[in-house]
Amino acid sequence: MLVAIVIYYRCRDQLELFQGNRLQRFVFHMWCYYNYERMRRGADFYLLQSNSTYVNSWSALQSLVIITAGYLQLYFLKRLFKTKPAEGDKPRC
Repeated sequence: MLVAIVIYYRCRDQLELFQGNRLQRFVFHMWCYYNYERMRRGADFYLLQSNSTYVNSWSALQSLVIITAGYLQLYFLKRLFKTKPAEGDKPRC
């Protein structure tokens, strides 16, 4: 982002030194602005891509934690109701 700002200001300084007719100055100014915005868009794209990777990895981890917690709850709940038959007892149906 900082590089884009420096390039924009350098381009703007060149615009002041540019000796041409009015239309050429306007075209040069728009070209500088276009390059600046293109660099900003590129920086924003890489930021979005980085955030997407971060969000996706944490979402996958949280999903795994939720599934593991559900499995452990089911396991301990089943174990809570498990009964061991005493010696001499008839088996239950």
